[in-house]
Amino acid sequence: MDNKRGQGMSTNTIILLILGIVVLIVLVLGFTMGWNKITPWISGNNVDTIVSACEASCAVNGVYDFCIMGRSLKAEDMTLKEVTCNYLANNQTIYGVNKCSSITCDNVIFVEAISVEDLPTFCTENDNKVIQALIEDTLESYTCSESI
Repeated sequence: MDNKRGQGMSTNTIILLILGIVVLIVLVLGFTMGWNKITPWISGNNVDTIVSACEASCAVNGVYDFCIMGRSLKAEDMTLKEVTCNYLANNQTIYGVNKCSSITCDNVIFVEAISVEDLPTFCTENDNKVIQALIEDTLESYTCSESI
């Protein structure tokens, strides 16, 4: 009588198990740490996404979304952090964000500033307005409060 042992796993099964474990690890890391940290090479350009979001904000008259909400724009040539649709429509027109005729951002003022510490100096006669300046590729905001 022949001595028969249990059938071993085939090479294909072992390879599929290893691939399944790798995929499972990537999924767990992606959902826990965030996909932008795990796969920065997948999408280097989100300009179309930002333009669509700005158009949607305009279509629903989302004043906060259009005027104040910061977004990170990644293009091939630069990355802008915390920029608003209003800023892109008025100051960075190369990305194709259109001005919104149904929304007026009267409470936002763009200035040229060297540092964040300079922003409060622009509050003279700008009570309750938001002062914004692009400083080192980040749109910094400062809300002026009423003078006492």
